This record gives sequence, C-alpha cells and structure tokens, in this order.
Amino acid sequence: MTFVNNKKTSSTFVYSVVIVATIAMAAWLYSMLDYQLVEKDQGYQGEAKTNAYLAAEFFLRKMGQKSEKIELFTHKKTLLSSSDTLLVPSVRLAFDKRRSTEILEWVEQGGHLIITGQPASESNTSQRDYIFEKLGLSIERQALGDETELFEEPVNIAIYDEDNFWQVDFDDYLVISNKAHFKSEVIWKVEENERVHALQIVAGQGRITILSDMRMFRNDYIASYDHAAFLFSLASDQLEVSESAVFYYSLFENQLSLYQWLWENAKPLMFSVIVFIMAILWMLIPRFGPLINIHQPVRRQFLDHLKASGNYHWRKGHYSLLLTEVRKQLSHKVKLKYPEWSGLSKHDQIVHFVEISEIDEMAIENALFDNDVEQVNDFIKKVKTLEKLRKSI
Repeated sequence: MTFVNNKKTSSTFVYSVVIVATIAMAAWLYSMLDYQLVEKDQGYQGEAKTNAYLAAEFFLRKMGQKSEKIELFTHKKTLLSSSDTLLVPSVRLAFDKRRSTEILEWVEQGGHLIITGQPASESNTSQRDYIFEKLGLSIERQALGDETELFEEPVNIAIYDEDNFWQVDFDDYLVISNKAHFKSEVIWKVEENERVHALQIVAGQGRITILSDMRMFRNDYIASYDHAAFLFSLASDQLEVSESAVFYYSLFENQLSLYQWLWENAKPLMFSVIVFIMAILWMLIPRFGPLINIHQPVRRQFLDHLKASGNYHWRKGHYSLLLTEVRKQLSHKVKLKYPEWSGLSKHDQIVHFVEISEIDEMAIENALFDNDVEQVNDFIKKVKTLEKLRKSI
C-alpha cells in the first residue's frame, strides 16, 4: 500500500499556480508597454557651459579665420602682435590704469580692439573705465522717447559696395555717447534714430571698435539675423594688414584683488607675512606627548657605547664574532677595488696582501683565517693587522 502526503502535494500545487499567474501577469504588462523615443534638450554641454562665445569661435574657424580664447594678465598670457584682433566681451573690471595703457599702446602699434562697457549709473561711480575715459566715450542706458515705439526689430547696417544691408539685434536701451573731449577720427558707426550702437575709431596705427553690447555674439544669438556675418567682418578687418592675423577673445577678466596686487608688486612683503603666519601657527599648535626633560643627565658618547658592546662580546667569548665583523669590512673594501677578489684562493689573497702591505705572511694568514684567540694580545694583534691591511688597499 502506498501513502501520499496530501499536505506536500497541496503546497506544490499552490506554488505552481502562483508562478504561472506571475508569468502571465508579467507577459500581459510587457504587451501593454508602449516604447517611445523622446528627445530632451539638456542644454549646453562641456565647454559651452562656461564659454558663451564658443559657437562664435567655431564659426570663425569654419570661415578660415584663426580664432582662439586667451587669458589676459596671467603668467601664461599670449603676446599680441600688431596684426591681431582682440575682443573683450566683459566689462573689463581687471583693466586698471596700467593695463588699460598697455592695451592702448598695443592698439596704437596696429592692433584692433573690440570692446563694450558697463552702462554709467550713479550706483557705479566707484568703477572707472580708463579706456573710455581717455577716448571720451561711455555706454549709457537711455529710455525710449514717448513718440518712439519699441519693436522687436534689429538694426539695419549698410554694407559698403553693396546695395543690401545686415540686420543686427542690439539692445535698444544701450547707446554710445561721446563727451566734450572726444576728438578721435570715426571710421564708421551704426546709428538708428540718433542712437549710436556701434562705433569704430582710429587709434594710432590701429583701430578700436566700441559696441553698445555684445549679446548678439553669444551662443544663443550668434545664429540669429546677420550676427555671424557682422562678427566675421569685425574679425577679418586685420586681414587687410596681414594674412597671419589672429582673432583673440578673453573671458572672465576678474577685478584685481589686493592679494594679487601685493603679490605682483610686493613679493618680499608677502613672503615675510607668510613666514610670520607660519611661525605664529607653529607656536600655537598644541604639542602632544610628554615634555622633554631639559635637566636630563649628560648623555654618553658613541665611543662609550661601542666600548661597552665590545666588552660584552669579549666577556661572553664571542671572539670570532668580533673578528668576523672586522674581516667583513676589509672584504667589502677590497672587493670594491678588486672585483675579481672573490675568485682568488686563500694563498693568492695572502700573497696579494703581502705585496701591497709588506706585512709578514704568517701574520696576514692568522688575521684573515685563524679564529683561535687565547689571550687578549692575540686578538689585538689580529685586529691591528686587519686595520693595516685595510689602509694599504
């Protein structure tokens, strides 16, 4: 007769049903899924996140114009030649009087400088623009007149030797104004309704282009209207002078801090301050462990320790150990001078030492190979012989 465990059979059946139901549910859910590919704009990636003029740089390179981003006022700054063009899209906070003078001297030698400025306002009277002050120009924010309607239309720029024109979207509220001492020769300017948005003047052998704003050259706007063509015309101005002309642009010129000024003009003072601070910190740092006893007894000399060690080995009868150490020192020195020493027999080694030291052959043999020490004088004699052999090498 066969007995069947009903409880075990029932559990197996339940597990099977659950597994089948789970598989069926998964198959149904899988059949109900609808796959869709959706493109999501993640914004600018890589260098474009921090460089708002990267698209402009790539465009100029595509057009065959050498273009490069550089850093001004650093130890690895690029030396500008008289045929280059420099665009500074920031408000030039780092351009102090000395640096502004250096840039203007470069322009007068033939360079082309493209700049904008920060709108003059009562809240910004402490920030001086030395280039604009010398030129007699400024950027101002002006409201539109009541009779003027603001349209989202760009400014039309006439093109020489052509009947067409370019369209550039300047900020309608920002304009270039000149002061009483402005006397520079104007090459061209962009003006609409008596509001000047761009101006190019002569400066020595070079030229300076002033724009009311440079928003049109940023990544978001360079492809709009004729902004790219306008930038290319400014960048290629110097090609008339030299085919090797390079278009440079500089970003994020921070204002010179007090620390940077001191480091450039007073390095000895900065080093002294750093050393002083390190000394103060060293004095204030808590010391760990017990304090050193400044009243400790007179310390023994190394010779005392050496003598005590020798006496210990002598009392214990370690004569051969002491001789072995002296012989090792002699062997090491003679091998450095005669590499073939290890291959010589005992007789040859003794003969060699007899020739160079003029010591008795028996004394040399006892010193090198005899370990028997019966009296103190025997030990001293062997050590002295080994020392003479070492000095004779």
